[in-house]
Amino acid sequence: MVRGEVDYETAPALSAALHEALRASTEGVDADLSGVAFWDCSGLNALLRLRREALAHGKTVTVRSPSRMVRRVLTLTDTSPLFLPPRPCRRATEGRSVTPPSRP
Repeated sequence: MVRGEVDYETAPALSAALHEALRASTEGVDADLSGVAFWDCSGLNALLRLRREALAHGKTVTVRSPSRMVRRVLTLTDTSPLFLPPRPCRRATEGRSVTPPSRP
């Protein structure tokens, strides 16, 4: 869980911790940002760089429980969809009835 203020001075430490978590993970990082009291573009840029690295390695970055401040910045910059949980894979035939071809 990230707590406190994320700004120009603290974003590098956050970025380093998130990148380390990404390297240690097999699927990606779920960031709990519910304890963030202040969030500026430095924090957003740290997340965007992390997402770029994650995608390059076939991983994800998900923001779980964003604080009001984080949610506001993600909404204003229209970046919140980039950090949603991945959608479960659906089979192509899900929800449809499929009849196997008959044999001659």
